[in-house]
Amino acid sequence: MGLVRFSVDNPLVVNLVLALVLLGGVLSWRAMPQEMFPVIETDKVQVTTLFEGASPVEVERQITVAIEQELDGLSDIDEITSTSDEGVSRIVVKLKPGADVDDFLRETEAAIDQIQDLPEEAEEPVIKRLKTRFPVISIALYGNAEAGRLRDIAERLRRKVEAMDGIGSVGIAGDREWELWVTVDPGELAARGIALETIETALRSNLRDLPGGSIAGAEGDVLLRGVGVPPDPESVGAIALRTNATGGVLRLREIAKVDVRLEEPRTLGRFNGERSINLVINKTATASTIAIAEAVHELVREFDGTLPPGIHASSFNDLSVYVRTRLETVKSSGLIGLGLLLGSLYLLLNGRVALITALGIPVSFLFAVMVIHYAGYTINMVSLFAFLIALGLIVDDAIIVTENVYRHLEEGAPPREAALAGAREVFWPVIAATSTTIAAFLPMFAVTGTMGAFISVIPAVVSAALVGSLFEAFAVLPSHAHDWLRVAKTRTRKRLIDWSAALRRYTGLLRWTLVNRYITAAFAIGTLVLAVAFAATRVPFNLFGSVDVGQFFVNVEAPNTYSLEDSEALAKRLEAVVYDVVEPHELKSLLTNVGVEFVDFQRFRLGSQYIQLIIDLTREKPRGFIERYVNPLVSLRFDAPGERERRSEDVINVVRESLSRVPGVTRLAILRPQGGPAGADVEIGIIGDRIDNLRAAAVEIRDWLVRIPGVHDVRHDADPGKLEYRYRLNAAGRELGLTQEQLARVVRTGFVGREVTHVNWRNERIPVRVIYPESLREDSAALANLRLTTGDGRTVYLHEIADFEVERSPATVQHRNLRRLVAVTADVDDKVTTPNDVIEQFQREFADFAQTHPGYTLVFLGEKKEANESFASLSGALIMALAVIFFILAWLFRSLLDPLVVMAAIPFGFIGVVVGHVIFGFNLQFLSGIGFLALTGIVVNDSLILVDFAKKRRAEGYERIEAVVEAGRVRIRPILLTSITTFLSVSPLIFFASGQTAFLSPMAVSLGFGLLFSTVLILVAVPSFYLIADDLRTRAFRMFGREDLEQEIIAPHCSIDERPASV
Repeated sequence: MGLVRFSVDNPLVVNLVLALVLLGGVLSWRAMPQEMFPVIETDKVQVTTLFEGASPVEVERQITVAIEQELDGLSDIDEITSTSDEGVSRIVVKLKPGADVDDFLRETEAAIDQIQDLPEEAEEPVIKRLKTRFPVISIALYGNAEAGRLRDIAERLRRKVEAMDGIGSVGIAGDREWELWVTVDPGELAARGIALETIETALRSNLRDLPGGSIAGAEGDVLLRGVGVPPDPESVGAIALRTNATGGVLRLREIAKVDVRLEEPRTLGRFNGERSINLVINKTATASTIAIAEAVHELVREFDGTLPPGIHASSFNDLSVYVRTRLETVKSSGLIGLGLLLGSLYLLLNGRVALITALGIPVSFLFAVMVIHYAGYTINMVSLFAFLIALGLIVDDAIIVTENVYRHLEEGAPPREAALAGAREVFWPVIAATSTTIAAFLPMFAVTGTMGAFISVIPAVVSAALVGSLFEAFAVLPSHAHDWLRVAKTRTRKRLIDWSAALRRYTGLLRWTLVNRYITAAFAIGTLVLAVAFAATRVPFNLFGSVDVGQFFVNVEAPNTYSLEDSEALAKRLEAVVYDVVEPHELKSLLTNVGVEFVDFQRFRLGSQYIQLIIDLTREKPRGFIERYVNPLVSLRFDAPGERERRSEDVINVVRESLSRVPGVTRLAILRPQGGPAGADVEIGIIGDRIDNLRAAAVEIRDWLVRIPGVHDVRHDADPGKLEYRYRLNAAGRELGLTQEQLARVVRTGFVGREVTHVNWRNERIPVRVIYPESLREDSAALANLRLTTGDGRTVYLHEIADFEVERSPATVQHRNLRRLVAVTADVDDKVTTPNDVIEQFQREFADFAQTHPGYTLVFLGEKKEANESFASLSGALIMALAVIFFILAWLFRSLLDPLVVMAAIPFGFIGVVVGHVIFGFNLQFLSGIGFLALTGIVVNDSLILVDFAKKRRAEGYERIEAVVEAGRVRIRPILLTSITTFLSVSPLIFFASGQTAFLSPMAVSLGFGLLFSTVLILVAVPSFYLIADDLRTRAFRMFGREDLEQEIIAPHCSIDERPASV
């Protein structure tokens, strides 16, 4: 034990090393970025292709299918999903765990480059790796101003924001690019005998600058460059299209209007009831969310003062508000837990024990901060959550060592001997206990997918903190215990617990349970069976609970015949309703997107019929003790608290009921932020080939779901989309030498516009678009009578050369693994039912779906899919953790049976988990499982040390019952201390959490209540299990006559200190 002796003999060196650790931790903390959730580079690759003017089915056939088939041959693909919307194709490829995403990106680029038949009018596919990066803050420019003026102001503001430190990117939503429009009348073209291709050729030929090589001159080579026509409307209009024999010139301006204008809007933005352009700001990986938001707020205040009357700039969707609130609340919970922990140590032992133990907390935490900083992690909700778990674990080592040193002092040992003997006596048990705790967390690194990346910081923080606690317990604490720890000064103060009386009562109870050990074991096992059965039948499960963050999204769909202007008119009526039902002091901002709805930060739908309202509420009035009294002290922010009385859910219910009655609303769904990366509550996919059959099945499932109590906002994505006029070249057209491709190009150029070239205008590169007049483009009846001019100058009507049919295509087309998929989604009120319950009912109701719908299959997506994948990984992590713990214990005890005795306490902690969730009305959640995983390590620690002391006493010659009673008498105090202090450290999240930290409560309940129940069983039931195991040994010896079996396999008296020399 050279480390312990070195600590006691060299206090100066120890304190200097301690100071270095503290300093390094503080510097690392200051350097770490602060954000809400960690940025996760997922194992997904997205390919996005724009195909303006194309219907979803056209996008599917010409873009999506071609790319999917090319990607399907690549390796390491787990799943391919795609969505074909109006004008855009999005394909997401999920890779198998462990695949090299960078290599796959390169393979994807090479594969797409091989596709030769993508439409010429489609833009280049954009390939990127998906990241869960949340925008930090947004800025709205709004007011009664022309769109072009707002755009120029937005560009000026964008440049100012990009110049700030820590800004990663600035996106502009609602922005429209300048374009040079050449609006041609097909009637004039027909009258002059000019083909549309002639105009396109003339523009390309006259607007481009072309290099002419070089010539030798007196001053060296001189470059030659042909300069095109200046890109202003007057010069472009003067381009000659043809001349006649008499010298007459037909110029472009005679048959076309040339002007510079903004592109046609595909979406519209509105902010607080006025047209707006919105800037979405992302930070760099190393920047702090809070610092960026504060700097942007200051910039916006200054910029707003420079704007002309009627135009305003305002920041909104400030993520730092939630980051700050959650960080402060978690830190407040930690400080309260720390205070309760120290108070309990002071009352149960004495002030010096509390002080020495408390020193281990900052040492362990700051050591962990250094580790995760250099590992690339950030300060966010998940990492702070991990520190909160660690708070209940890291004091265990210090408590065990300090309590054992204190026990030796009480028995009369001098300080030096007490420090050396107390630390040495528990050195290997503590090493083993800490190793098993780390083993309980390390398998969490094996959880796959987005969830695995999301929680990977938890085992990193906890393991680093536990290593730091080991360092402090044996390199620092013995020195401080030798110098500071004394007994005499504490004997005049009455302690909270009379340990002598408590020990007498406990040893009497323990003797009775050991004598009646089979009754004790049967009672414990029976209680566990009842808890498991109750949880399986009466305690619902959710992946994540909802979070009251004061913001929600209202997705509205108008009739698919609505134009963008019609939808904006409907949006104005919806805004008026929101302003009417939400009180002014409750509404912080109202952002409206017209023509697009965002499903999440990665998925969106385009279409003139879509409307999305983003309602940002003011701060809710503090309700909990922590938010009301502690947060202001921790943050030193004493600004006015929130005034909103109504909870977000109450506002949501009123908004949903009011908006659903507005004429023109065909579908309405409300989305809420969740406490983690999860999708829709219920999402059922139907896979097949024919759209009409998929739609019929989706309607059948939707009609069933709406009848389930607690299920709301049921919708499917198989609704018919816009009317589609389909034209096909007929025999007359073919006789004229026309092709379907030529016909499609002419019609598309006229109605959607065709970018024929680009020019530089005001230092911007803008497209030159040839297009028909708006009056013609908006008149569907004029399509058949459209006059076209062929290449040889002949004029024909479109209805003469093409056959027409009118159909309604789907609003969106989804694929899963190259087959069509229709999704039925719904939200669930978890006060009435849960997604799992709904899915189980659905599986019973549609058990014969494959028989009644041959060729079509059901898949579960959304939260059900996430839950299955996450818990499959978490279950595997738990099994791996138990296996590693068993291996460590078997190695240390040199026994196969004793590890099972130690680990017997693990399942009994589930009794407390169930009881705690029932008392507080929580459903079991993913975070409940994380809390139970943390509980596993603590329970093993206490059980291990109890069994180890019993084995030591037996090795010293104690009769087996007396050995166990003596072990219980010696270890009851540290076991109770570690359990009480751990429970108190998480108790703020159990009893006081509200608002934005309430979603952490299930974790705290699992850890806290599971520990309380398992502690009782460790002190009462584990000794009985130990003697039952000893009974089994004895019977095995008698049955097989193998006295050597005890030493070779079982080794009942081998304690951890009697480990093999190689240990």
